[in-house]
Amino acid sequence: MKKLFLSLVALMSATMSFAQYSLVATLSHGETVSMFYGTYALRDAMNAAASGDVINLSGGAFNAVNITKAVTLRGTGIDDTTPTYITGNFTINIPTSDTNRLSMEGIRCTDDISMKGTFNSPYFVKSQFKSFDYSTGNAAANIMNAMFANCKITNNYSMGNTSSVQFINSYVAGFHNYSENIATASFINCVILPWGDENPNGEYPEDITSSQLLNCIIYQNGSNSNWDYPLPSSTVATNCVSIGYTGFFNDLAVSTNNKEVNWNEFAKVFKNFTGNYSDSQTFELAESAKTAYLSTDGTQVGMYGGVLPYDSTPSFPQITKMNVAKKTTADGKLSVEIEVSAAE
Repeated sequence: MKKLFLSLVALMSATMSFAQYSLVATLSHGETVSMFYGTYALRDAMNAAASGDVINLSGGAFNAVNITKAVTLRGTGIDDTTPTYITGNFTINIPTSDTNRLSMEGIRCTDDISMKGTFNSPYFVKSQFKSFDYSTGNAAANIMNAMFANCKITNNYSMGNTSSVQFINSYVAGFHNYSENIATASFINCVILPWGDENPNGEYPEDITSSQLLNCIIYQNGSNSNWDYPLPSSTVATNCVSIGYTGFFNDLAVSTNNKEVNWNEFAKVFKNFTGNYSDSQTFELAESAKTAYLSTDGTQVGMYGGVLPYDSTPSFPQITKMNVAKKTTADGKLSVEIEVSAAE
């Protein structure tokens, strides 16, 4: 009860302070709660944090800071009325000796993230990112068992060395694997736009190497005709749909129940998506597609099927409404009304 009371007090204090300071980072270290304010609040909280601590961020734009500790970062949600943003490039470089798990939820990262060093099992959920790059050379990144669930990556995800990653019910643009047969990836109920010459446009599906695709939708938006660019033979695809390709699954050693749709037939698959990304895009399927293109478990392919359908609402409680009486009652009590929401 004491820990719950302290957490509630911290959240209430952060919410009250938000109106005055606009940006608040609340650091929880055991039963100790510290609060930092302003555009550099995330940096100050990160400097004060220890591995395993939790940092809650209010809505608004925080300046980026390099992440060198396996902390838990929580924002208000990418589709909240006041989303949490981290602006500016930053690096994630967790020491190998750090046995805690880096976690990020409910945050929009607007610029580039560079992954360095060797660490295990980072978890990114219900967040939106521009790009992830894996460093090479002396600071080569070997990030094992990275997981993205209910996320959007809008520009680029590159991986190399001996890294591994799993995407679940997410949107992934610009994926490319530089270390075929060494680095591995799996995509479950995802929507994927492969890399292109300058931007993700679907031109290079062969960069999706050493991967497993299950119940996914893969599309191109760089041409007004079908492209004869197939997936590489090192990839396995099951119950997937391609849009805008010819012979897309022909080179695979293992290809099961996959389907092709022409470049001008997005409406056969999506409710309102035509290949041009926007932050407000939901990637919902057309009603007919929900039964025409089925996952292995009988649900729809894409981001709303499977066991973890896409939902951007944070899984941890969020205070959506709070009314505090201006003064106490005659017997010294203060009336506080709090409304909390969270994803199921």
